[in-house]
Amino acid sequence: MNRELNIQAGNGVSQKEKSDKWKSLLLNQNSILILFIVVLGVVVTIINPNFRNPRNIVNILQQISVLGIVSAGVAMLLISGNIDISVGSQISTIGVVMAMIVQKLGNIPLAVVAPILLGATIGVINGIVVVKSKVHSFIISLGFMVVYQGLALFLSHGTAYLMGGKLEFLGRGRIFGYLPVMVLVFFTVVALTHVILRYTKYGRILYAIGGNRTAAYVSGIRTERYIIIAYTVVGTLCGLAALILISQLGAAYPNTGTGYAMDTLAAVIVGGTLITGGKGSALGLLLGVVIFGMISNALNVLNVSAYLRDVVLGLIIISAVTIGRISTERQ
Repeated sequence: MNRELNIQAGNGVSQKEKSDKWKSLLLNQNSILILFIVVLGVVVTIINPNFRNPRNIVNILQQISVLGIVSAGVAMLLISGNIDISVGSQISTIGVVMAMIVQKLGNIPLAVVAPILLGATIGVINGIVVVKSKVHSFIISLGFMVVYQGLALFLSHGTAYLMGGKLEFLGRGRIFGYLPVMVLVFFTVVALTHVILRYTKYGRILYAIGGNRTAAYVSGIRTERYIIIAYTVVGTLCGLAALILISQLGAAYPNTGTGYAMDTLAAVIVGGTLITGGKGSALGLLLGVVIFGMISNALNVLNVSAYLRDVVLGLIIISAVTIGRISTERQ
């Protein structure tokens, strides 16, 4: 009889564990995002079968590649509890410098290396100012957003710099005639982000700083150093994004990066990264960016007014933040 009671008790615990496991899965934001992507894909395909066309899928991936590259850096920075809304202006400035090198100097190797180095330098400057000023990173990055946008206008004199067909392979080239180079770069960056956040000391430190910066400092972590590194990563990825974006467009404009700041921040938040820090993942980042791309593409395929895009995305952001909050409180 005791044996039967033990078996029943064991079954009870097992059932409770299974129930908790399913509840955790249902409340997991990544699971919800995946379900949303599947449902959205099915609904739009039923309305317009062209949505599932392989060419359209590749087109969506191309549309989100630059956004995804920048989002990877912003996500890691947000996890550390900091923010940078100047990424769009950084892309504009770096893009203008890159195009000027191509047009005026004709030095292609320098035009490839310069955006990365300039982006890293901008990141270092941003990070140092944030940690040394002790002012909230949002305010500092807001100021830098204006600075870099003004710098882009000053350097370009408000006009476009043409690339003359140079470096097209980075923005328009395809591997094996099918996979766009920019998409390959995007997935590589996301994969590296996953490795960094999950398997490296640096990734664990970012979570620690974002979770409780004071506790991280007291435990011996040189928080200021790692925050500067996080900003450097953001700037470097902005340089890479500018390199690919300008190569795709074939010209640099002083407002090329306009819109990327808010879209990037929104995609990262939709992907489950807390704006207060301490939580986020590469998978969530990928899902958030994919959702942005799918919605924009679906509105085009369904011939819906482009003005509704921001309305839809805004509602999704509100829903994502709410779900993320609920998920955090239940854990």
